[in-house]
Amino acid sequence: MIRKVKGIINKYNLLDRRDKIVVALSGGKDSTSVLYILKKLGYNVSGLMIDLKLGKWSEIHLKKMKKFCSDLGVHLEVVDLREELGSGICFIKQVVRERKGLTGCSVCGIIKKYILNKWAKKMGADKIVTGHNLDDECQNVLMNFLKGNVKIGANSGPKMKAQKGFVQRIKPLFFISENEIRKFAKKMKFDICYEKCPCAFGTYRVETRKWMKNFSDKEKKKIVEGWLRVAEGLDSGDVRVCNICGEPSRKEVCKACEVLGCLR
Repeated sequence: MIRKVKGIINKYNLLDRRDKIVVALSGGKDSTSVLYILKKLGYNVSGLMIDLKLGKWSEIHLKKMKKFCSDLGVHLEVVDLREELGSGICFIKQVVRERKGLTGCSVCGIIKKYILNKWAKKMGADKIVTGHNLDDECQNVLMNFLKGNVKIGANSGPKMKAQKGFVQRIKPLFFISENEIRKFAKKMKFDICYEKCPCAFGTYRVETRKWMKNFSDKEKKKIVEGWLRVAEGLDSGDVRVCNICGEPSRKEVCKACEVLGCLR
């Protein structure tokens, strides 16, 4: 798998040896594997993990990632969600669901992107690397298509377009299946948890994942590659500054401030 990742990095010109790279860590197999591989390939990597305050689940993941990064010789920056936003993710999602009708995964995704970009800039990062894999990307394509969110996919692919205020996001596992990554992590005997997020149930993404269960990796790749050809001709829109937090946004108020405004 290391050879495949190296091939994706070279083919899509994802990284430069001079880049300061921040890997967004969840504690799962995907982000752990990509951190390990980039370190072994000689890149300048650091880890950035958000402690979502999901009880024992978060505590175990954080403990394992601290040891993993220490053993690998990688600096790990941990953002405490309560210190950052005043509440754990469960309370935030409950309030937003009641007041705005957004699902838990949508809220979590918005908040994580906001914090990762903000803290990656603090860390002086040139690139943010995420552990999104082929299955994740296929789900995104199908979800956005079925919801009619075509423009969301305009800035997709292994290498997100560079935009003012955003640290460029890179996905070296873009064309590698979840199953292959799981096999790699187990072969390497990474001391990590393989359970899904305890909040990941009853959402559109979960239903899409079930629907994709019988898709072959070849079929998933065809779907993703087809979408990338479509996305090349789409405009993702202008980037401005959020009137509330000053972070980059496509509207006057960024999605994170829209969500967090419900808590006030």
